[in-house]
Amino acid sequence: MASSDSPIGPARATELKQALTGNAEQLRHIVRQADLEVVRAALKNVHCCEEHLLLIAQRPDLDGLFCKTLCKHSLVRRKPVALALVRHPQLPPLQLKTVLQWLQLFDLVRLCQQPGLHQDVRVAAERAIIERLPGCPLGNRISLARRTDSAVLQALIQEGQPQVVEACLDNPHLKEAALYLLLNGPNASPQVIRLIASHPRWQRRPHLQRAIARNSQTPADLFRQLLSSLPAEEIRNLLLSQRLGARQKSWLRSFLGQN
Repeated sequence: MASSDSPIGPARATELKQALTGNAEQLRHIVRQADLEVVRAALKNVHCCEEHLLLIAQRPDLDGLFCKTLCKHSLVRRKPVALALVRHPQLPPLQLKTVLQWLQLFDLVRLCQQPGLHQDVRVAAERAIIERLPGCPLGNRISLARRTDSAVLQALIQEGQPQVVEACLDNPHLKEAALYLLLNGPNASPQVIRLIASHPRWQRRPHLQRAIARNSQTPADLFRQLLSSLPAEEIRNLLLSQRLGARQKSWLRSFLGQN
C-alpha cells in the first residue's frame, strides 16, 4: 500500500476512481481481487450492497483495522454479512461483541452449533445469549432448553423455572453437575425437585438422590421414599445437616428407630 504522502500514479488513481464510481458488476471484481486500500474505497460506492459486503467479509486477508472499518458500514447489520464477519479470525473482540448484538437469539444458537467455529467466538456468542435471558419470553426459553448446550443450558437450568427445567432434563447435552448445582442452590423448588426425581434419566443417580435428600424443599413423600434407598450411616449424617428443617429431622429419627 502506498504511503499517504506519496503521489498516486495514474494506474492507481484509475483503480481508486473505479472503486468509488464503478457499477455493481465492476464492484464484484474489485472486492474479490483488489488490495484492501482499493476495497476500502469501494465501501463508499453508492452501488455497494449486501452482496459486496458479504464477499469482503469472506476475504482471508482482512486485518483488524479493516474489520473495524467494515463494521461502520450500515449494511453490515444484515444477517448474512454479520454471520460471515463474526467468523472472521481478525475481527477484534470489541467489534465481535457489537456484531453479535445485531443477530437474533436463534441466529446465535445456530452459530454456536456450527462445526469448526473458533472457541472465542462460541464463548462470546454463548455470553450474548445468556445476557438476553432475563428478558426472554418463556416460550423462547423452553425452545432454548431443548436446543442449546454448554454454558447456555446451565444458565437456563440454574434459574429453576419448572417448565424450562423440564425441557432441559430431556436435552442430551445436560450434565449431572448442572443438576447437582441446581439442587444445592436457592432455586430448587418442590416442583423442580420432583421433576428431577421422577425423570427416567436422572432419578437413580446417587449424587442427585443425596442432594435431594439434603434439600429442605423436597416434598414429604419423596423425602420418605429416598430414605429407604440410603444407608443408615448416611441417614445419621443427614441429621447433622443445617439445611434440613425440624420436621424432616423428626422423620429421620423415626426412620432410624424403625430400622
